[in-house]
Amino acid sequence: MAGPVLLTPAPGGLALRLAVIGALLGLGLAGLVQLPLGPPLSRLPASQPGAPSTAASAAPAAAPASADLGPLAADADLLANLDRQEALQDARQQATVFLRRFVGAAITRFLWGALGGSLDGLGLEPPEDMAVKLTVPANLAGQAVQLELTPHQGQERYLARVVALGNVAHGVACRGGGPVGGFGLQGDRLLCPPGWQELSVQPARR
Repeated sequence: MAGPVLLTPAPGGLALRLAVIGALLGLGLAGLVQLPLGPPLSRLPASQPGAPSTAASAAPAAAPASADLGPLAADADLLANLDRQEALQDARQQATVFLRRFVGAAITRFLWGALGGSLDGLGLEPPEDMAVKLTVPANLAGQAVQLELTPHQGQERYLARVVALGNVAHGVACRGGGPVGGFGLQGDRLLCPPGWQELSVQPARR
């Protein structure tokens, strides 16, 4: 009776079996581990936690130039307005002082015998930052003298007139910007032309 027959696998068949077993073991391990792989960050929906915010990642948009210059422009306008007001007050004060001297000098000259016909004759030097016009009204020759000051900046002008009424000289100083009309007379008081406001030319009392 023949004994059991031992089947010896061929070398090529054994290598094939080992390869199949290794492949099955690899698939089994992969199924057991099941590592979750998240999608790329670029594909995450914006609603998912951890997704990069488009607004946060994007560079902030530059503010419009007008918005940036708004407060600066307002400050510049305010400063310019303050400068104009300061220049106006300085010019008004300077003109008031000069016209006060003019009126006083012209009245003094009248008491000496005649109204002054020039600033040199009155001993006055014109302001450097103002145009000066000294005239003698044609209808009041020898009886009146008039001085007009026009600052190089601004629209306000200054005017003074001294008129001899009988044996008494009267003077008035005014500020305004319109045409120079006729001077009025109220009693023995000389009045500014219409639309002009009177400046005080009385010396300050001590």
